[in-house]
Amino acid sequence: MASNQTFDPVQMWKSWYDLVEKTFGKTIDDFIKTTEYASMIGEYQKWFFYSQEQYKKMVDQILNENNLPSKEEIARVAQLVIQLEEKVEKLDERLDDEILSTLNEIKETLKKSKNANQKATI
Repeated sequence: MASNQTFDPVQMWKSWYDLVEKTFGKTIDDFIKTTEYASMIGEYQKWFFYSQEQYKKMVDQILNENNLPSKEEIARVAQLVIQLEEKVEKLDERLDDEILSTLNEIKETLKKSKNANQKATI
């Protein structure tokens, strides 16, 4: 007689996971709490930061040898551009204010001159 059960890979994986977690979970948890694990992680961090520093030096050297700007140089130029834009904006505002005041003075002078001419012709 044939069985009506079909192969369920998800159920098999879940059973395997539960068994492994039960077997190794406590062992791994205990290992993580040891000083050996902390020491191992500390050494890994030292290696990681050393490699990162060496990689940065290598990239900076490659950029320098190929006459390409580094990230810091681009950021410095961008900051200078922003400062220049701010100065130009301030000058533009100042010129606008000065031009408007000069135009107002010219208008007043023209009005006075026009009024004087009208009075002289009457």
